[in-house]
Amino acid sequence: MRVAVIGGGVIGLCVAHYLERRGAEVVLVERDEIGGGCSKGNGGWVCPSISRPLPAPGLTLTSLRWMLRSDSPLYIKPSAMPRLMGWLWAFRRHCNAESYRAGVAALAALNAATDRLYRGLAQEGMAFERAESGTILAYDDERELEQTKALLARLGEERVGPVEVLDREALAEAEPHLRGGLIGLRMRGDTHVRPESLCAQLAASLEARGVEIRTGERVVGFTGKGDRVRTAITWVPASDPAALGEPARIGADAFVLAAGAETPALAEPLKGKLPVQAGKGYSITVRDARVGLSQPLHVTPARIGFTPFRGAVRTIGTMEFSGINLRLDGRRIAILERAARRYLPGALEGTERVDWVGMRPVTPDGLPAIGRLPGLPNVYVATGHQMLGVTLAPSTGHALAQLMLDGGSDIDLAPFDPARFA
Repeated sequence: MRVAVIGGGVIGLCVAHYLERRGAEVVLVERDEIGGGCSKGNGGWVCPSISRPLPAPGLTLTSLRWMLRSDSPLYIKPSAMPRLMGWLWAFRRHCNAESYRAGVAALAALNAATDRLYRGLAQEGMAFERAESGTILAYDDERELEQTKALLARLGEERVGPVEVLDREALAEAEPHLRGGLIGLRMRGDTHVRPESLCAQLAASLEARGVEIRTGERVVGFTGKGDRVRTAITWVPASDPAALGEPARIGADAFVLAAGAETPALAEPLKGKLPVQAGKGYSITVRDARVGLSQPLHVTPARIGFTPFRGAVRTIGTMEFSGINLRLDGRRIAILERAARRYLPGALEGTERVDWVGMRPVTPDGLPAIGRLPGLPNVYVATGHQMLGVTLAPSTGHALAQLMLDGGSDIDLAPFDPARFA
């Protein structure tokens, strides 16, 4: 079977990897550079322990009004509200205990193979940066810590690994540069990767195995016969802005739409309904940062995180709904700066700094869409992973490849079926 995978982020790369490993002939199409979208500047956390849906119990009208403040961790741009109203209403309906528990369980099942699959990628010779360091969640509210601890206990140690409670002294000993007198939970089973190196290694491995990777090509349409898509039409921008690019046709037996927040635009002409919105996240990466950090750290009061890489520290956080765009809002970066200066002084001081923004694909129920696009037997979807793209990429690719080539998966994909939105 020849499969065209549209999207060269970590999800599309993992789908292509496992399809090729199971015998498919794969061509991968990316509009920009491989791994250059949401995969590029995120935190790189591989965190089954804290894989949860974004809509959670307790959302109120007061918090919705709070979201309209540009200095809040979760921000909705007022001009985007009219086109977001239907999506926000659906999001609000999932902010209940029953939906949340079901979503946590579904993500835990999808994550069951995460560690094994990541070890498999490394054993294949992919030399991406990876550390088995665990993750710390830091709190200033003991009740919130206890709620998380109870949730992790229900999931069980076999799913999340050992969990250790850190009082103020223990947390200060674990991370001496952390300020704020916080308490914490340490999940020893979590790991983290440098997402740029992961994407580069996946792409290099694919090319070494003969997979065709086409960059700089935007898919602008499809042609088909009956209920089957036969070709994807791509447009290659001409070097001369005044000239017209030449369209190309990529034929395949099956197609995978894995273009992150822009996947709905690909599905729309195929009459596929995917309520995915772009939740913009920001990060600041500082090379040779003047601070020590031994593991990824989430500071819950500020809703931001820090990731240590070889020779760098990345500060990550915020969620902004303002439509499909990559405008870097200085006010959102300022939120990260203030929190970093308060909780991890020195994280912004180093030899080089890179500010970044990327579009996370978010569904109203907080679960990814993985499976066949309704009405088309040979078109599949892999998107909507919100902040969990790096965590869920291998299991998504593995399960989708099984579904496409074997007709079923050893991972239950029913909670992620795109048909739930039809």
